[in-house]
Amino acid sequence: MSRLTNSGFYKIRFWITPEEWGEILELFKERGASFISTNYAKTPYDKQQVLQAYKQFYDYYAATEKAPDYFPHFVYSIVLTVDQGMAGFFVRNEGISFPYREQWAVDELPSIMISLPKDIRIQAESGEGTDYTYEDIREHRPFTYKLYEELVSEIKNRTQLLRFSVLEPDGLQVRKPSVRISKKAAEQIRSGWIFNQYELVMDTK
Repeated sequence: MSRLTNSGFYKIRFWITPEEWGEILELFKERGASFISTNYAKTPYDKQQVLQAYKQFYDYYAATEKAPDYFPHFVYSIVLTVDQGMAGFFVRNEGISFPYREQWAVDELPSIMISLPKDIRIQAESGEGTDYTYEDIREHRPFTYKLYEELVSEIKNRTQLLRFSVLEPDGLQVRKPSVRISKKAAEQIRSGWIFNQYELVMDTK
C-alpha cells in the first residue's frame, strides 16, 4: 500500500482534570510505555513528572486569575514496545480559538490531543537495496491500535462534547469544537479567568 493510502492520524481532543488524566495514564501501566519530551535531547520522563506537568498546565486555566510569565505548553511522545517493534502516540496541547469583540481573542481555550499515525514504515530489501513501504498500523501494530481504541473509549466514557457561547454583536452564539470535556473539568474552567475575561458561557452541563 502507498503512503497516501495510509497517511494521516487517528486523533481525539479533550479536556479533563489532572485526577482523570492520571487514571487515563493507568492504561499504559502494563504496556512498557516511555514518556519522552519532543525536544532535541528527547528527555525521558516518568508518569509522575508527566502528571505534575499536566497539573501545572491545567491549573493555569482553572485559576481565577491569569498567571503572569507562564506559557502553557504540554507536549510528549509516548513510546510503546509492543507488537515486536516500536510505535507510539503523540500528546500535545491544542488551543481552541474564539472571537471576541469582532476579532479573534488573544487567548485560546485549552484542549489535549492524543494522536496515532495511521501508517508505519516497513523496511524491505529489494534488488536496488533497502526500500520502505508505509503500511496500515492496524495490521502491523494491532496491540498499539487496540490501546488507542481503549484510550478513546475511556475518554468518551468520561466526557461529552464541549459547547460554549461567545458574545457577538447580535447576541450569544454557540461554538461547537470537536473537543470533549469532563463534567468536573467543565465546572472548574467555567469559573476560571478565561471565561470571565472574555464573557464566555459554558453550555456543556
